[in-house]
Formats: sequence, structure tokens, C-alpha cells
Amino acid sequence: MTQLGTYSFSRKENILFYTCLGAAGLSVAYLMYRNLLFAVVVIPFSNRIKGFVTDRIIKMRRRQYMAEFKDFLFMASTAIGAGRSMKDAIGEAVPSLKNIYGKRSILSRDLEKAYERMEVGGENDVVVLNDLSDASGLEDVHDFVTVYSICKKTGASLITALNRAAGVIMEKMSMERETEELIRRKESEGMVIFTMPVIIILFLNLTAPDYIAPLYETIAGRIIMTAVTASNVGIYALIQRITNVEI
Repeated sequence: MTQLGTYSFSRKENILFYTCLGAAGLSVAYLMYRNLLFAVVVIPFSNRIKGFVTDRIIKMRRRQYMAEFKDFLFMASTAIGAGRSMKDAIGEAVPSLKNIYGKRSILSRDLEKAYERMEVGGENDVVVLNDLSDASGLEDVHDFVTVYSICKKTGASLITALNRAAGVIMEKMSMERETEELIRRKESEGMVIFTMPVIIILFLNLTAPDYIAPLYETIAGRIIMTAVTASNVGIYALIQRITNVEI
């Protein structure tokens, strides 16, 4: 089962990440100092930057997983309503999820493993679904598995529970989309402030290089450029902190 709470870069992703990081470091070094050697400053921060990128990837994967899980609940509800077992419902949902979200769909791969464990290994469906829930680390998935196990023990209507769980997830996703839209607006406003110093410095380099030359040729100029760079980093960190809202 896929551990959604962690993510490891592949070899290609590592190459791409460090290539982009190096290019960004060289660009900043040239723009702010006109000296490519200053690009080495990004090396001590590479792990933190990679951690930041990893967190963003994890959030994207969780969001995508929940969208797939919502569709799976509707598919499972239809299959169980037609008299299928949970194992059969999972087996029938896998091809549909792959058709909708592609072969790289995380949930479809996990459900495929779950189906094999139940079909080939003969494992109990509740045990397998609990493993799926633990691996995902998502509250909605955990709640669904809990409701399913209770319904199975008590004989309550599983179809109603599945539809209700899907409805709750849809409501939550709708709230998240509205919140993300508000956050995106504020983030855009913050990015204008973040990019403005860079745009001004680039503009002066192109139109009045002699005017801005003292910032590159004197110690005081270097200090000012360092302060601008540090302030920009602080602004970006503040933007991320303000817009980091969990539902």
C-alpha cells in the first residue's frame, strides 16, 4: 500500500530537482551579485527546499487520492447494490479508476493490491481495508473503513453508508476548492510583492546598468543586495505560512 504521508524522489526527479535548483541559484547569483560563485549559497538550503517541494507533492497526492476515493465509493455502492461483495466491488472499480485517472492512479494500484490479497491470499476484507486506511493516513478513508466494519458486523445498510461517506467527501472537497480559490487570490497578491524587487533590479540592469553598478561593485551595495535577497526569502516564507490552511 502507498504511504501517502511520505514521498521519495526517483532518480529522474532528483536530477530534475537539482538541475532546476542549480539553474535558479545561478540566475539569482548573477542577477543579485553578477558573480556566479554566489550560487553556492543555495547548497546549505537544498535539503529545506527539497523538503518544501516534497510537502507540496504530498498535498497534491492526497488531494488526488481523495478525488479518486470519492469516485470509488460511488462505484462500490453501485456494485454492492447489485449484490456484489466488497472484494468484487473493488475488482470492478480498478479498471474504471484507471480509465478515468490513468494507469498511474495511486488508489487504483492500492485497490489492485487489496483485491489480490483478498482473492489470492484469502485475507479478510476488513483487515485489508484497515491496511489501506493506515497507509493513506487520511481521516475520511479511516472513517469509511470504520463504518464499513460496523455495518458488516451489525447488518446495517452498507449502500446508505457508502453514499453518505461519498457525499461528505464531496462537501469537503467543495469547501476545499472555495478555500483554495481565496488562498490563490491572496497568494497572487503576495507574489506581486515578492517579484517586484526582482523585476525592478532586472529592469535597471537592462535600461540603466551604470546607475545600478554601485550595488555590484561596492561592499555597501553587496550588503544591500543581500538584504533584498533575504527579505524576498522572508516574504515568500510568510506568504506560504499565511496561505497554509488545512481543512
